[in-house]
Amino acid sequence: MGFFDQPEENEFDTSVQNEVLEKALEAGYGTDAAKFTGGRALQREDLEATLVSVLDVKQKDLKLFHKLHKQNETSTVHQLDRMVGVGDDEFLFVGEGEEAKEADGEIERRIFQTKYISTEWKVTHPATLTNNVESAINVQKIAGTTRVGKAVERGIFHGDSTVVPKQFDGLLKTLTDSSKNADLAKEHRAVLFDARGLEIGEKNDALSVKFNEDTFNEIAEEVFNRGGDLSEAYFPPALAGQFWNLFSDRLRYSTGDTHTGLEKLPDICTGIGSTIKITDDCGADKMFKVKGEVVAKGNGEKRPNTPTGLTAVASADSASKFNGFAGDYLYAVHAVNSFGISAGKEIAAAVTVAAGSKVTLTITPDSNGPRPSGFIITRSAAGGSKLMEMVRIKASPDGTTTYIDLNEELPGTGSIVLLTPVTDEMIPNLSFAQLMGLSNFDLPTNNQLTHRGVIAVYGNAELRAPEHCALIKNIGCRGGLY
Repeated sequence: MGFFDQPEENEFDTSVQNEVLEKALEAGYGTDAAKFTGGRALQREDLEATLVSVLDVKQKDLKLFHKLHKQNETSTVHQLDRMVGVGDDEFLFVGEGEEAKEADGEIERRIFQTKYISTEWKVTHPATLTNNVESAINVQKIAGTTRVGKAVERGIFHGDSTVVPKQFDGLLKTLTDSSKNADLAKEHRAVLFDARGLEIGEKNDALSVKFNEDTFNEIAEEVFNRGGDLSEAYFPPALAGQFWNLFSDRLRYSTGDTHTGLEKLPDICTGIGSTIKITDDCGADKMFKVKGEVVAKGNGEKRPNTPTGLTAVASADSASKFNGFAGDYLYAVHAVNSFGISAGKEIAAAVTVAAGSKVTLTITPDSNGPRPSGFIITRSAAGGSKLMEMVRIKASPDGTTTYIDLNEELPGTGSIVLLTPVTDEMIPNLSFAQLMGLSNFDLPTNNQLTHRGVIAVYGNAELRAPEHCALIKNIGCRGGLY
């Protein structure tokens, strides 16, 4: 069973699972298995204490999930109504005895759907009788807890329900969508900065782009004007060295100061008073990945087949961001669903892209085998031959899927997420809403005398105020294409 798997009939309807679970729980009573009547009940074992221990030990792997506020929910669909504006505050002065002026606040309504993460563990009966592994069953439960924790942590950053509907939306998806939401006023959108392939400390005069300390200062100011106060930065480990280089030119060795000796990276202080932490309980996260090479993986029988067709045609477009990036490009596409990723389908020959152009990709899925829910498009750098992930998109239900590459997303790059942990209402901004905390369900021993169980958690990552956060994308990185 995949990390984000659940029955195919309706991925948001848990009535079937709940009914089965209730029947199992009503199968018998008592704690002695010998006294059960009508079958043995399915018993839930709360693994919250085990999760806390795993999170504490695996802080470098599960950095954000470790500190994330856990919020209990009682519904598979959670509605959040949040005041995003108090109304006009400029013309409230009145004369003596004059009636007060009306001003309505602005309310934003958002819907979050519970998602289901689970994994199975197994231990052979002989393994439980030996002393080769201390408490083999507990060891497997800890391993399962770690797997589920990593799945949640990865989802908090990379989850995308449009590409794989069984996933919840992660920070990259939520912040990108918020920054581009034309239905919201600018002050209600997340702040987005496009590094255009630069590393921290670099600039590109031709593109009029610079990426240095001033960038963080300007981003913090924008977020501050939206009501946020940036204080945490999260990024892939491949970007950590760039922060070190940012401060290394001021390096003064001192045995008594961890910052000036760079034993620990200093915080980024901004002009408006926001201090952004980049180490310790935030910073580099092992489950936050750069956009790298894509390979086939997952369940070979349940993942989709390789797409049968991929074409790429260049044409002019005034919205193009290929200025400064003209050249010959290779493309490939992988089909994806909740069970895995297919091998890639490459275009027949490189496509020549001029400044001011776009590339229209047409993807034809394989009509045999499982249907893809999305595609991963990979691309080379100009004149290059190495392909890395560029973007993930939703598969069209009508057969062929079309994607227009304006060079907004650069392959082989990383991102930095900047968070305001607490909203101006003094409520955790990012939380993990749980319908069911991490739990273990022992399964009946099968005819191979194998002890089995399923570890699961039901929940969703909920970001209350995206406009209090920021995303820096398309960052050049070690091992990438830019």
